[in-house]
Amino acid sequence: MTDLYIISGFLGAGKTTLIQTMVPAVFENRKVVVIENDFGDAGIDEELLKGDSLTVTSLNSGCICCSLNGDFNRSLEQIVKEYAPEVILVEPSGAGRLSDIIKACMNRKDLVKICRCITVVDVMNFDKYRENFGEVFINQIQFGDLILLSHLSGKAGEIQVIMDKIRKLNPEARIEGDFWDGIPADVFRQGDRVSLTESLMEDLKNPVTLNRKIRSGGKGECAVRPLFRFTREIFLSVSFDCDEVFTEAELKAKINRVTSQADGMILRGKGIVKGPAGSISFHYIPGMLKIQSSRGEGNSVCFIGTGIKEDQIISLFKGE
Repeated sequence: MTDLYIISGFLGAGKTTLIQTMVPAVFENRKVVVIENDFGDAGIDEELLKGDSLTVTSLNSGCICCSLNGDFNRSLEQIVKEYAPEVILVEPSGAGRLSDIIKACMNRKDLVKICRCITVVDVMNFDKYRENFGEVFINQIQFGDLILLSHLSGKAGEIQVIMDKIRKLNPEARIEGDFWDGIPADVFRQGDRVSLTESLMEDLKNPVTLNRKIRSGGKGECAVRPLFRFTREIFLSVSFDCDEVFTEAELKAKINRVTSQADGMILRGKGIVKGPAGSISFHYIPGMLKIQSSRGEGNSVCFIGTGIKEDQIISLFKGE
């Protein structure tokens, strides 16, 4: 039986960064395979993980829990047979409901044991995402059994306020407000209590009970809709190739032009492009842009949001 960990979180919360942090510290000397289900077609997160010498299987054409359910089940079986991993990390799309991902993983209880459902929560944009994307955002919090905070740039009192809000949404989960590299490895592996996944088994099998559990920011119950349809109705992804060579300053100017002038709401930007001395990656969420050298390779850029227009974003990025 292979140990399986689900690394959930909204768009740009830091799931890929968490995996890069977890693997060497938590799963030292264990054989790990990552199943990457990125939203968008660029495969950028896959390249970043491969740059850290991780074995990655990518599912980019849809969501694990809906259109790719059959492919996901087959992928699990193929991975177990081909690689014989001791640990599988599943990083679902940031636009996916965690309850649906758990159900998809439970379909192969003959192959894997769900050890942890980890949710990464962006403290900086918590209120904004809860207000605008409650159906997905809150579900990820409610069904996590370990909740980790990211983008801890605020004051201790402000962070505590967010932790209190998370606690109201999920009274049972363990919440860690420390920087990830300071959290003991045992907390990631199993923690000090029974996993929530066991207590949620019956809820996940019963749509009526599940519908009562999933609430939209305390504003009443929301219908349980197929995730893939919900995702494609709300979130749009614009991905394109970029073969130019940029300095970090040039890349920053292009990203700022897109995020400040594009229609709609850009929730996530990411990419790997060529720099004067090697690859450069960037990560954007509202209020934060990070550009750094990268061991990954690629020439792809991706922006994800609501109400965005592909032609406009490409034109703004290229400066046309």
